[in-house]
Amino acid sequence: MDMQNAVVEVLVAVLVVGWIMYRQTRWQALDPNRLWRGPIVLGLVGFLQMKSVVAGGGLGVTAVALLALSAVLGAGIGLVMGLLSQVRAGERGLEARTGWAGTLLWIVLLAVRIGVDLVARASGAQVVTSIGAILLVVAVNRAGRALVLTHRAERAGLAAAH
Repeated sequence: MDMQNAVVEVLVAVLVVGWIMYRQTRWQALDPNRLWRGPIVLGLVGFLQMKSVVAGGGLGVTAVALLALSAVLGAGIGLVMGLLSQVRAGERGLEARTGWAGTLLWIVLLAVRIGVDLVARASGAQVVTSIGAILLVVAVNRAGRALVLTHRAERAGLAAAH
């Protein structure tokens, strides 16, 4: 990968994560369909990008292990984000925000990704450092959060019905 592509990929990743972090501090309508849109789109883009990277070099055991570790940590942090999210009844129905605790968890996730990238580079598992791998981790993270918030919205709907 040349330096220009690396800079573009890093910039795209920073913009996506920055946008997500900003939105987490704002109250958002808690619409389960909307909650799942982001993880699905990020996952598809990440998968397609990973597919082209893997076709060029394949996946080794180290790469698979690092990708699995990233996915598990991303999902776990997403689940915690969903649990920490504040949920309220607003003008548009249920609303949620993860707030600054979620932002701190993003910083933890970024630190984990940087650590994984360093190990991947040192062990020759470059595929793990691709933008596709990063987008897949973000997608899994968002899916974990969406899973918890969807469940919380369903429970709140049931409680309101009684």
